[in-house]
Amino acid sequence: MSSIRHQPAAESTLARGGAKPPTGRSPDTRLSGVRVPLYTAHDVLLWVYFYPIRILSAFVHRDVLYRLGKIAELVAQVHLRRWKRMVAQRMLAAHSGITKDRAPHIVSRLVSNSVYHRLDDLILSRPGFHRVLFCTGIEGFDHLERAQSAGKGVLLLSGHFLATRLARRYLAHHGHPMLAVRNPAPNFRLAGRLSRRAVRPRLAELLHEVIGEEVFIDDPGCALKIFQKLRAGGLANIHFDGRAGGRPVEWPLMGIPRRFASGVFDIVRLSDCAVVPMLCVGRSTGFRILFSPMLDIVKAPTRDAFVAANLAAFVRSLEKQIIEYPDEWPLWDQS
Repeated sequence: MSSIRHQPAAESTLARGGAKPPTGRSPDTRLSGVRVPLYTAHDVLLWVYFYPIRILSAFVHRDVLYRLGKIAELVAQVHLRRWKRMVAQRMLAAHSGITKDRAPHIVSRLVSNSVYHRLDDLILSRPGFHRVLFCTGIEGFDHLERAQSAGKGVLLLSGHFLATRLARRYLAHHGHPMLAVRNPAPNFRLAGRLSRRAVRPRLAELLHEVIGEEVFIDDPGCALKIFQKLRAGGLANIHFDGRAGGRPVEWPLMGIPRRFASGVFDIVRLSDCAVVPMLCVGRSTGFRILFSPMLDIVKAPTRDAFVAANLAAFVRSLEKQIIEYPDEWPLWDQS
């Protein structure tokens, strides 16, 4: 475990919390030393999504939205062509098992899936959404039941897979609500300053409607809310591939060094909860939820020793999901 590298603290960890930024805060006009333009072509897509399409979604059937999705997909495939080339290169650089001839097709499916999951978010924000969700099956549900039987709560470990929100809402409607632990700031890397100021708050509101029970990682009471959920025997969902936070640790993901948040290990160590990997793939027209066996958590006398003993297993779980479903994981462009 000597290859674990602890990074210096730059912001509050999940366990410590911090000041919660207002969702409508104006973003910096610079990103990585480069001035962000006033608007980009991506902004046009965002405005179309949030105004005519979102308004229309309240009145039309999903089939109509998905027909619009076919047009949006064609536009996105062209608009994101440079991003697609970059992601294909990342796939080939990683130990993902993706070949040079398969990479472009996988990236194209990733773009297509991303478009339709944005439309699924609009569906999830409507009253009575559960009537149009079609779950084709839940695999490994016995793993979740076994973990819950210990009575110490279950941390559902996942990555930023596109269909995760479908799984959370579907399970909540069927008697398994879970607390979503997430970053309050939506990803706006491709957007200009205009959308970052005007559209970002709208997206934050939409995600709150879609996600439901949630806590932000920058909330000073984040850790307390997670502990309360777990101690009541409930479920909490954490994206392990999310923002690294204050005391990140480095470990290879598919052979490429990546920083991971260490706060999740504090939650597991102090609560003694079970950890079950969860994955959802598909669209609202047909999706599957998969639970893997509980991770074998190794006890350790100190925080750092606990992280060192368990980090590799957490990463392997995420890595396995990405390799099996590369067209459902949109974070290929992040390291």
